[in-house]
Amino acid sequence: MDFLRQKIAWIEAGCGLSPSRNGFLQRRAPEPAGVTLGENCSLDRVLQGGLCRSALHEIVPAGANDAAAACGFALALAARFAAKVDQTQSTIIWIVEDYAGLENGRPYGPGLALHGIDPARLLLIHTPHVKESLWTMEEALKCRAAAVIAEIGNPQKAYDLVASRRLVLGAQKSGTPGLMLMAAPGARGFSSSAKTRFEILSRPGSRKEDLASLGPVPGLPPPGLASWSVRILKARAGPSGVGFDRDRFFAVLWDHEEACFRDAFPLPLAAFSRHRPDQSAEARARLAKTA
Repeated sequence: MDFLRQKIAWIEAGCGLSPSRNGFLQRRAPEPAGVTLGENCSLDRVLQGGLCRSALHEIVPAGANDAAAACGFALALAARFAAKVDQTQSTIIWIVEDYAGLENGRPYGPGLALHGIDPARLLLIHTPHVKESLWTMEEALKCRAAAVIAEIGNPQKAYDLVASRRLVLGAQKSGTPGLMLMAAPGARGFSSSAKTRFEILSRPGSRKEDLASLGPVPGLPPPGLASWSVRILKARAGPSGVGFDRDRFFAVLWDHEEACFRDAFPLPLAAFSRHRPDQSAEARARLAKTA
């Protein structure tokens, strides 16, 4: 199975050929550089430079309790894409199926602002069912937006290779990234034309004292910065990028001030030396006694 995956990935990304309308292979135009997720982020190394804008990316929760975390990760990806375009294209389009909205709740303006998303730049669209969501996303991808998110409840009803291929063509034509967010778990084994697929597992938020090396984080309420355990289930990153470990989870956090992802380390990092006093605590105690 791994051998077949490598061969398919090589054909799709490595040789630079794609099928034409007459059935013959033709040389494909080189893909634009991807958007990095952060500075020295481990996900960027696996994805070989970040996420491509002109593509479809999928986000699925690992379990029933991880749907909200997956939603937060999708919004963080959209905010990252929005930070890399000018102000005229920074609108984020979020398409919510009614069933998914009932399951996972509705967006909250102050919460979006604390997540790094300006509510004024968010266009929210409600749809009654999956087919309507897919049609709306296909039309939205034709716009010059920062990103288009579609949150659907049960993708097996209408989301397949044909439907996802239509979304990919729309994203490639406009250069607008599409983020397909699955509201229900167990939707990670289906076939689609998406470029990447992330599985999201919730994890405790990072505290301010754990981020001493990043400097002060003003106005950060509990529970801290949003953090996730992310597993890459699918990535068409090229011949040298197909050997990643599909069972590995990457612990990352979202820095809403800088609009970037960072690696979440299990232990607090030591502060930079310039933030430390020139003498140790014991030396200061001895000087205080002798003074």
